[in-house]
Amino acid sequence: MAAAGKSISGKSAAKILRAARRVEEGDDAAEEDEFAYLGNYNLKMVSCKAGETVINAENGDYEYGAAVLRLCPSSSGCDSTEVTGCDSGYGDIVVSLATFVDAYFEDQRDNMNWDDNFDGDKYAQCDQYDVEDQGDDGQENQYANYAFYIGPACTEEGDDIRLALFEDEVCTYESAVAFEDISNGWSLPYSSGGLVSTSCSDCMEINDDGEYQLREMCQNVYEAAASKCETNMEYVSYYGANEQGCEYISEMLPAKRGGSAGKVFGWIIFVLLIAGVAGYVMWWRKSESDVEYDEGKESLNKEPKRKRCIKRGFFGRFFRRRSRN
Repeated sequence: MAAAGKSISGKSAAKILRAARRVEEGDDAAEEDEFAYLGNYNLKMVSCKAGETVINAENGDYEYGAAVLRLCPSSSGCDSTEVTGCDSGYGDIVVSLATFVDAYFEDQRDNMNWDDNFDGDKYAQCDQYDVEDQGDDGQENQYANYAFYIGPACTEEGDDIRLALFEDEVCTYESAVAFEDISNGWSLPYSSGGLVSTSCSDCMEINDDGEYQLREMCQNVYEAAASKCETNMEYVSYYGANEQGCEYISEMLPAKRGGSAGKVFGWIIFVLLIAGVAGYVMWWRKSESDVEYDEGKESLNKEPKRKRCIKRGFFGRFFRRRSRN
C-alpha cells in the first residue's frame, strides 16, 4: 500500500513563504551592506579608450571599448570642471563602454529627452539600425540590403562618449558610410559626444519614501568592473582595498596637466624669453649705432683733402684771432 502523501496546512505554507521572503530580504540587505561604503563617493567618468577588450566581471562576457571611472570622496568634493574630478582619497575602476552607458541610461531613464524620430535608448548597447528602403526621391536606397549597427564609441580626444555607425554586430568597426546616406538625410544624434554626462554623480540618492539609498548606477558599474585600483580610497570594502588593476589603469588615465611646479616653470621660461628679447634689442641698437659711426668716419676720410684743409684753415684762423684778442 502506497504511503499517503503529507499535505501542508495553509498556516504552514504562509510561514514558509514569510521565511522565504525574510531570507531574500536578508540577502538583499547583506548585499546593500557590502557596498554601503560606495555611498561615500561621487562617480565621474575620467576617460574613454577605444579598442580595449574588457571582460565584464558579472557575466564574463568580452566587451569592446573601455571607460575609466573615478570614485571621488564626497567629503572633500568632486569637481566636475576637472577631468579627473579629484586628486586625493579616490579609487579608479574600468568597465566596458556598453556597461557604463547602459547603467547611465538606466539611472537617467525617466529624464532622457530623446529626439522623437530617434530611439536613443535602444542604442545604449550595440543594436542594428533599420535602413530606409527608399530615399525621399522614391528611389531604392543603395544600402537597403546592408546591415548597420549603432552603438556607443569614444570621441577622438577620449574625454567623452558619442554614438557611431558600425559594420559589425559588436560595434568594433566603424562604417565608412555616412549615417545620413542610410537615413534619408537624418543626422545621428550625439555623433560628436554628449551621450552621457561627464559631471560628478552622487552615489547616494533619495528614494520615493524620502530615504537615502545607494545609487544603483554606482553599484552596478562597480560590480561589473574588470579592473580596480583602490590604493588611495578613503573608504573600502571590508574585504580590503583591491589593487590588482592599478598598473593597467595608470596607463589609461589622461595625462596630468601641469600643477604649481608646471606654472613656476612656465613663468621662468616667460621671464627668460622677455630678457632675451630685451637683450637682442639692445644689441641691435648698439650694432646700428656702431655701423652709423663707422660709416660717418669712413665718409669723413673720403672727403677731398682741399675741403678738409679749408675747414682746418678756417678753424685755425678763428682760434688764432681769438688768441690774439
